Amino acid sequence: MTDSRPEVAPEPPAVPFATMLRIGIIVNAVCLPVLAIIFWITNGPKGGGSAAIGVLVALVFFAGGLGVLQRVSGDNALLLLAAAFTVYLGQVIFLGIIILALSERDWIDGWAFGLSVLVTALAWQVAQVTGFVRAPKAVYSELSENDVAEEGGTR
Repeated sequence: MTDSRPEVAPEPPAVPFATMLRIGIIVNAVCLPVLAIIFWITNGPKGGGSAAIGVLVALVFFAGGLGVLQRVSGDNALLLLAAAFTVYLGQVIFLGIIILALSERDWIDGWAFGLSVLVTALAWQVAQVTGFVRAPKAVYSELSENDVAEEGGTR
């Protein structure tokens, strides 16, 4: 006996968060040693450590924001867009507050920390866009039996 039900392939996620996160982490994994070495050479051990802390702070902020957007994503594109703008604004404000709060501490090199956060944030944004562009996206969705019946057609 044959099964007359059509096979339904699992749909890919609406927004490719996993690909965006993976590429963002890879790019920031490259930024961490590069910035730490550059600032270690130019500003000493304090600069290298501060650069590493800056990269990690930015990585946590932007990966966390992507996690929030993944939870909000759904069928409502307008809600996702509003959430993305809100999350990004919150990230920029909180990163600014952290940079200001830590830049005047004597145990951290403010320039190395701030510039590392800035470079990492820019690299994250480029990586996120690249991840979105490269990720597989559904071009169309299969019609359900109800959709076909409503259109008056047959399958």
